[in-house]
Amino acid sequence: MKRSLGAKRLVYPLPVLMVGSYGEDGRPDVCNVGWGCVSVSEPPCVQIALRPIRQTLANIRHTGAFTVGIPSACHEVQADYFGCVSAKQEPDKIGKAGMHAVPSECVNAPIIEEFKLTLECKVVCMHEYGSHVQITGEIVNVLADEDVVGEDGIVNIEKLDPIVVDPSADTYHRIGERIGKIFHDGLALK
Repeated sequence: MKRSLGAKRLVYPLPVLMVGSYGEDGRPDVCNVGWGCVSVSEPPCVQIALRPIRQTLANIRHTGAFTVGIPSACHEVQADYFGCVSAKQEPDKIGKAGMHAVPSECVNAPIIEEFKLTLECKVVCMHEYGSHVQITGEIVNVLADEDVVGEDGIVNIEKLDPIVVDPSADTYHRIGERIGKIFHDGLALK
């Protein structure tokens, strides 16, 4: 028997996304964004959602661009810090976290050097709904550290070691073992 839990934000697991942007003063900022996903295949796009009070939203509206860094488990403390502290109160939160921002060559947004995978995105649309503003960004380039990319050019998820969220318990986790291949294993039932 199933138990009704009501309307809740339960999609498992959620990625941990570090959204980089520049303020009007040109200062780099990064924000831990809990709501985000790939939203379109062609052209490749991501969608993130931010509360209107977030400095990151103001930054993205100003520049029309953002980056999405994928933090590894070794950066869990810094990633959480980027969600706890606003750039409005701590203008150098990237430096305080011991990390380094460099300019993207493709969009007007910073890249956090320590994150092994970064999506460089230009805004294609924004839509206000409920408590958040949904932002769709076209991925114009992906940067990956050599140590997480195989000879085949594919990112190795075990080497990337990304953080995921359990939205029910508000806890961070690591990715587990591989159990199958997408759009392949189900063909056994045809």
